[in-house]
Amino acid sequence: MGPVAAVTDLLRAAGAALYGAAWEARRRAYAAGLRTPRRVAARVVSVGNLTVGGTGKTTLVLHLAAAARARGLEPAVVCRRYRPGPAGEGDEERMFRAALGAGAVYAGASKRDLAAAAARAGRRLVLVDDGFSHWGLERDLDVVLLDARDPWEEGRLLPAGRLREPLRALQRAGVVVVTRLAPGEDAAPWLARAGRHAPAARLAAGRHAPDGVRWLAGGEVPAGARAWVLTATGNPAAVEATAREAGLAVVGRSTFRDHHWFSAGEARAARARAARAGAALVVTAKDAVRWPAAAGVEGVAVLAVRWAWVAGGEAAERAVFGEEAR
Repeated sequence: MGPVAAVTDLLRAAGAALYGAAWEARRRAYAAGLRTPRRVAARVVSVGNLTVGGTGKTTLVLHLAAAARARGLEPAVVCRRYRPGPAGEGDEERMFRAALGAGAVYAGASKRDLAAAAARAGRRLVLVDDGFSHWGLERDLDVVLLDARDPWEEGRLLPAGRLREPLRALQRAGVVVVTRLAPGEDAAPWLARAGRHAPAARLAAGRHAPDGVRWLAGGEVPAGARAWVLTATGNPAAVEATAREAGLAVVGRSTFRDHHWFSAGEARAARARAARAGAALVVTAKDAVRWPAAAGVEGVAVLAVRWAWVAGGEAAERAVFGEEAR
């Protein structure tokens, strides 16, 4: 290790120590009653991460919202308006509105205020996207996702590692879901690992199963088609793996930072790159809502995914909807 790398590691370690001290101070403030979370007149369930990066929260939130409606409930989804695009909307906000209707989605800066607004509007179930670390809002249940392909057990806080909170924070979780399992992979070892850190939580496992590849202009992309993946999501490697699982022959990948809104120039360049490779340009549904109309859609396809439980799904959903106490 060179001197620059050594200094960088020391700075990151110092930053992680400060980050951890701040987290502990906040935890103690809430535990001592010096700070009080806001309670709203609805069942509040957060779906969040312990680490930075994409674990697939959006897909699970959409699945839970659909499951709520199947039970006769009208859920609200609360999300942060993160890196909004030209129209002032965030990408996840757009996805939720497209799937659930505008009236079911509450987006903005304060999740606490948004949840209160949803409750005042008569929503009796509020799903808080990325809400695990939002201590200012009292929840009935925390659902925490752990990516099987991410080294979440390394135990290093930001900025030295990828943890937003220490592993012991999993003790707050009511449901822990291990995500990104490979097709046919045994969930039991992963559930055992998660259970060591969250002994009181319901344990479940799930994955993002491909649900077809469709041209933006309409029609299905045939299996075996050559594909160039373009994505601005938290886990580009997972997107590529899902594209391969969908039967596409991936020949290349272009990535941008998470939540990036493609300019018309960037989009046209990506289309041209895919065309030179004799491939379709394949994006995720989240990328598709950030695709600029001015760039055109010829040769551009969307990789659709759906949430699929691998283990513990029924019990996890009963916990989410508060059915265990009935």
